Amino acid sequence: MLEPRIVLLTGNRQIGKSTACVSLVDKLRETDLRVSGLITLRTGPDDLAVQELDTGDTYPLTLPLNSDTGFLVGHFRFSTDALARSNRALDACFPTQVFILDEIGPMELLYGQGWNRAITLLRYRKYRIAFIVVRPELLVPAMRQLPLTYYTVIHLTTEIRDSVPASLFTIATNACLAEEHPVREEP
Repeated sequence: MLEPRIVLLTGNRQIGKSTACVSLVDKLRETDLRVSGLITLRTGPDDLAVQELDTGDTYPLTLPLNSDTGFLVGHFRFSTDALARSNRALDACFPTQVFILDEIGPMELLYGQGWNRAITLLRYRKYRIAFIVVRPELLVPAMRQLPLTYYTVIHLTTEIRDSVPASLFTIATNACLAEEHPVREEP
């Protein structure tokens, strides 16, 4: 069996990582490849929504900052109900060919909360390729917690962001269409 791959997509805030993921999903949906995962969508300065790629369901991920409930990280107050729902959705993502998670951040990597279920599920290796969005300052903790020892890291910048979705698409299709080649032993 071919070893699954993990591509870490990183870059400064608001550089276009989520946009690249959405574009990748749109391109992959034109193929026969199975795509699953979660994408975070900014709906306001302090508001996020999550889209389940399997179902297309989109729902608020954050609560108003002045709410008495939820989990405060930075300038977002995450809904525990939305996190629980999206963690349940992660279970339905596997097996898959292409898994996309936008994003794992301090909540998962530092506090063991949020979508930390994804880290566990990735260990089962029931995917061909995974694209994981992670902030630059969290790359090392991500690599320590994710299941593989080799990663492709793509640092998104303004200079390359328009070409990144096409490159990600090529990486995904090549990974999914790669055939296993048995190792031939020398006589």
